[in-house]
Amino acid sequence: MQKVRSRLINFRVTDEEFEQLKTAAAVQGSRCLSEFARLVMLGTAAGAHLLEVPESLNGTLSLFDRRLNVLESNVARLVGALGNSGNPGPDSGQRNSA
Repeated sequence: MQKVRSRLINFRVTDEEFEQLKTAAAVQGSRCLSEFARLVMLGTAAGAHLLEVPESLNGTLSLFDRRLNVLESNVARLVGALGNSGNPGPDSGQRNSA
């Protein structure tokens, strides 16, 4: 069972700082900004470094990297195929105006 959190810490941030915090919380996989701020502040207070990137994010990035490599390969093949399809004649792209 979780302990009841009855104390509140409040501080102000700029719009840019707020967006940075939201992004960092999402990257860390936190449920919400409050959870992220609590973990970072308590970790810092205990002398810990900032949290590592979760393994699930590393796996997602690895999968994205593999898919991007496949896409790059397919695009290169397509460009090569289009380049080897023959040079269009001088009249190509022009309509007969008869």
